[in-house]
Amino acid sequence: MNLNLYLLKHFFMSSLLVLLGLIGVVWLNHALRMLEFIVSKDSSFSDFILLSFFPIPLWLVIAMPMSAFIGVIWGISRFLSDRELIVMQAVGFTPLQFGRVPIFFGLLLTTCLYVNSIYILPASFSKFKEVQADVRGSIPKLLIQDNIFIDIADDLTLFVGERTSQNEVGRVFIQDSRNPDVTVTFTSERGRFSSINGQPVFLLLNGQRTELTKDGQSNAQLTFETHSLDISQPSASPSQRLVLDMNEDSIHNLLDPSTAANPRFARERMAMGHYRLISPFMALAMVIMAAAIMLQGHLSREKIGQRVLFSALTGILVQTLAILSRSVTVSSPATWPLMYLAVLLPIGLGIFMLWRPFWLTELRLAVISTAQNRQKPERSG
Repeated sequence: MNLNLYLLKHFFMSSLLVLLGLIGVVWLNHALRMLEFIVSKDSSFSDFILLSFFPIPLWLVIAMPMSAFIGVIWGISRFLSDRELIVMQAVGFTPLQFGRVPIFFGLLLTTCLYVNSIYILPASFSKFKEVQADVRGSIPKLLIQDNIFIDIADDLTLFVGERTSQNEVGRVFIQDSRNPDVTVTFTSERGRFSSINGQPVFLLLNGQRTELTKDGQSNAQLTFETHSLDISQPSASPSQRLVLDMNEDSIHNLLDPSTAANPRFARERMAMGHYRLISPFMALAMVIMAAAIMLQGHLSREKIGQRVLFSALTGILVQTLAILSRSVTVSSPATWPLMYLAVLLPIGLGIFMLWRPFWLTELRLAVISTAQNRQKPERSG
């Protein structure tokens, strides 16, 4: 038991370090783009934090299996370098006995990824899209300057006499021509940028509202103490985000063709639904293959480099097959079992390699023996 905990601790710490490194690199690249986006819209630091961290569950789908794969290879290589594995093999410790810890570790990660794929990812990515839509629909208040006419939306012009703070202005004039039949003008003593139900609005305080028809005649005037004016762009309204991103939809909806806008989109959604179901097992597949290859045959320090190289190439091959099977499923929906086969086959092969660690050697000896038996009659004649 102590040995299993010792091995599990090393695999966990190695994988965690690699995972933090991978997520850190991806997050830095994403955060720089989000920072530019936030600054252009003059949004708050909290919006930047939300936009930076909400996509992390999406990155874990790829990063966690890769980090576990590298962590297991790293851990086994260290045990080989320190001769710990060589001693274990000398006292009769079989690869399957050692492989129980990587298998348990892979099952642990698969469970976490399933929770992430079913619950965490749709919720976090949906919030990411909502915050992104809100920020995109907000007014870039850095562009608001004193005594300058600014088009803050289509057919919506703003003029302020003074800027009192980041969100407040004084002596406001607004011309709203979004209604083709009527032009509405607003004048107020003060104005404040705000948000109501996720929609950017401009609150006018102590002012007057005047409607002008096409011929320029005034037909209505209204004096108000407080008036809220919707200043969002039509395309930025979250209510108009009719098509959900596949990452924020449930697996049940993704697999239901009736929820898709068109047949091509239905195929893509179905492929994503199956991918969300099978992708958590990629962590188990990568860990088992890494352990099976690193523990195959006679262990020696001189062949560590060859084992690591072969394990890396195998991991790349498994990931490539999974991606290709998903692409094929989009083109031919009937081939969706290939997505499961691309992940489950390495799991079965890896367990077989751990169970029969010398099967390659036995197979080679059997082939040589068969060839020699075929040559014996010829020699006797």
